[in-house]
Amino acid sequence: MDKAWNKATESEKICERIKRCFTNRWRTRYWVSVVYYEPEHGYNLFFNIQPRNTYSRSVPIARLADCEHSELPDIITKVRQTYQFTLNHLNFTDDQAREMRRMFR
Repeated sequence: MDKAWNKATESEKICERIKRCFTNRWRTRYWVSVVYYEPEHGYNLFFNIQPRNTYSRSVPIARLADCEHSELPDIITKVRQTYQFTLNHLNFTDDQAREMRRMFR
């Protein structure tokens, strides 16, 4: 199956989308959530923003349909090098989440 995204340019697109949403504000928490979405066998990435004493806001930044788990670190590595945000892994198996946490320490 032909993929709707390209691994080489997807990380650059993700960084560009984060750049549009990111304003380095005082007392504001930022993190990226990586969510496994089983029906598409892919991943969704969300940029989360939470100013102090308010609710968090989640902005969708990428949708990687038909993405293998082995391809995910290649995409996230560039994002992690550009922005050192915390990564939150949701709907991963315990082994996959442990592996991702080790990789991006």
